[in-house]
Amino acid sequence: MTTTREEQAAVELGTTDVTPSVARMMVASFAITLMAVPAIQWAGELQTFAVGDRNSPWPSAAEILTAPTVVFQRWSRDDPDDVAGKTLAANAELLAEIQRYETSLEDRSITTTVLLGSTRRHLAGWFGWGTEDAWIGRGGWLFYRPDLDHSTGPPFLAPDVLARRRRGGREFSARQHPDPRPAILDFARQLARRNIRLVLVPTPTKAMVHPEHFGGHTGADRPSMHNRSYLELVRTLEDNGVTVFDPLPILLRRRGQAGEDQFLSTDTHWRPEAMEAVARDLAAQLSDRKHVDTVETNSGQTRTTVSVTGQGDLETMMRLGPGPAAFQRQTVTLNQVLTADRRSHWQPDPTARVLLLGDSYTNIYSLDPMGWGQSAGFAEQLSWHLGQPVDRISRNADAAHATRRQLASDPKRLDGKTVVVWQLAVREFSSGDWPLIRLGRPDSDPGSTRSHDAVDFRGTVLATSGVPTPGTVPYRDAVLSLHVTDSNGNQRIVFCMGMKDNRLVPAARLKPGDLLTARLIPWTTVEKTYGRLVRIELDDPEFRLVDLPTFWGDLK
Repeated sequence: MTTTREEQAAVELGTTDVTPSVARMMVASFAITLMAVPAIQWAGELQTFAVGDRNSPWPSAAEILTAPTVVFQRWSRDDPDDVAGKTLAANAELLAEIQRYETSLEDRSITTTVLLGSTRRHLAGWFGWGTEDAWIGRGGWLFYRPDLDHSTGPPFLAPDVLARRRRGGREFSARQHPDPRPAILDFARQLARRNIRLVLVPTPTKAMVHPEHFGGHTGADRPSMHNRSYLELVRTLEDNGVTVFDPLPILLRRRGQAGEDQFLSTDTHWRPEAMEAVARDLAAQLSDRKHVDTVETNSGQTRTTVSVTGQGDLETMMRLGPGPAAFQRQTVTLNQVLTADRRSHWQPDPTARVLLLGDSYTNIYSLDPMGWGQSAGFAEQLSWHLGQPVDRISRNADAAHATRRQLASDPKRLDGKTVVVWQLAVREFSSGDWPLIRLGRPDSDPGSTRSHDAVDFRGTVLATSGVPTPGTVPYRDAVLSLHVTDSNGNQRIVFCMGMKDNRLVPAARLKPGDLLTARLIPWTTVEKTYGRLVRIELDDPEFRLVDLPTFWGDLK
């Protein structure tokens, strides 16, 4: 009986003869490949344990086994009569533990450390591929994905979008407040009762001003890059007495007339000359509308010009590893604002009539750790063009609530003010958390203790804010928040570095139930140094922790 070619092929493909020796070799090769990565990782961790840089010889992959204990402790600590609330809180704690575990595991991975940077560098150079959150545009420009999501995404005030964000947000956060309208209007009403005017400055993103470096639109064919809900938000705010000062027309006009870039090519932020143009026009509007006194001469201030060369935050965020620069460094010229004797940098003045609340767009060129110089930021230029002092509260990231929280902890900063300028990145409207925050707390020395002496602390971590995964956010450093207690039950809030130069530090690996040994100093003594860095806050929607004394901690 003859077989067709198709039948013969089916028989041959359906039958594979493997000798026992080949089978054993294939199984062994698969097992070795599977176990090689965790074995190498554990060997590296044993080496760090041997030199005293690690507390345990057990592999980091086993740390998740402590999560049930942490969750049970949280469940036991809450109100025994609120079973549903306890269960939800315990589930939130479990999700937080999983995120901390994944972040720590990824950051400490030897394979990631060795291979990720060089692989990303080659992919960026050969194919123009970025990362999940840092996208490569035309001509070596980098863009932050959340900025693009804000412009091209659904209208942030649409009921279904608000409902989805309210249910979502940080998966381990107790609540999410996605609608900016109640928070902004409530803040404006609180200020109005003190005879203070609110001026909102929603700062546009790079893609809104330079879409040609990403999507190819130029000139007259450029579409509106505002989110579809933006104009609705502005109308609501202005109808309720909030002044909205939009920098986008200023930046687009400058770009069209001079043909110059208004943003740094590898950074999320504006160039210094673009920032100063916005500060100058804002100062003129504040004066024209009588929100401040007539522009005075700059007695007590002078300026000097300096050049600064820096690396963009988006390039840093990509974690390209060692090697030649993948993107060209940029040099900018700053107009530094100094005291009249030129001996000191500009400083915020708590007695000023203008208070600026700002985020990283305010801190760029002012906060030296950002890598672009100091004493030349938005507050400095606003003060210069107003011809008078300006007070400033600024914090990188989380502008929807971070600066309001800081102001609420020290409402005396509003004494003598006539206007509050609230600068924030426009993407906060579609991604920020907007809780209502009351300003009328009792008079106290905010976040301080009676003693300014350093103390040695030994106690237990009750809660930790966690930190983002390095490479997923456009900043190098982040401050971690810890809720701790000592053996006598005295509770404190401790701030410490959680991420430094885009790498996690030991405090980031702390979890509830861990022993904390640290040198503590009152937060107020170091606030000038660390207060404007990104600070990840504890999940405290009911503001139960705001009255606890706050410290800066150096772990031992």
